[in-house]
Amino acid sequence: MLSNFSLDRFASWSGGVPPAAGAATPEELSARFTTAAGVLLGSDRVYVGFYRRDITSLTIDDAGPDRWNRDYDARVYRLDPFFQRFASSRQDFLLPLSALRRGDFQRSPYYREFYGPSDSFDEITGVFNLDRLTAGYVTFLRRNGAPPFGEQDLALAGAAGGATKLVLERLFHLCRLRDKGRAVEAARSLLSARESEIARHLVDGGNAKTIARSLSISPGTARNHIKQVYRKLGVHSQVELLAAVREAARN
Repeated sequence: MLSNFSLDRFASWSGGVPPAAGAATPEELSARFTTAAGVLLGSDRVYVGFYRRDITSLTIDDAGPDRWNRDYDARVYRLDPFFQRFASSRQDFLLPLSALRRGDFQRSPYYREFYGPSDSFDEITGVFNLDRLTAGYVTFLRRNGAPPFGEQDLALAGAAGGATKLVLERLFHLCRLRDKGRAVEAARSLLSARESEIARHLVDGGNAKTIARSLSISPGTARNHIKQVYRKLGVHSQVELLAAVREAARN
């Protein structure tokens, strides 16, 4: 049974989830969520990010660049037992490090590259599949000198799992929106003068009929131009176009 102290931590974490879910950027979401998640398990550090089946890893830094974790992303995550578990299964999981480490773990290359430089010695990681290629992850770390995670910590992390996955889905959406915004900005040079004009009308809220009247063309011609704009910019609707343009302007 969870102690009152653990329930207090859970309540504090719950209060931090809505602000995180309402964040406007991936970094803002990470900063808000990892702060609340750190309270939940009394962690020294919490990371969120993504694993991908095409062998890439991405950490969303919550407080600026973290050289150690960028080294992890660039070189050694393939040796991470949690990543290996993700790569071999399509099931969500939430596990302590003790469930995956084997043999003399402290002598392994992964321990030397990952735990040694970071001064971390224990972790709980949750991995939640988001689409065919990508999973979101949350990692709770404790550094040397702190007590190891226990069953109560794992129970708290499990109780928070549903909300954690929802926040990671939101993080995934913000990252894709940013990528789409950058792609739209880069693709604008591919538009003809007429298509650029059409795109400006769409951003201003126009539709095929209003654009046709404004440009003295038929609605059918306007619709054809709109289709070409969407195709070249890699979006599928006016809503996607507006969202991508706003994200590109923010960056």
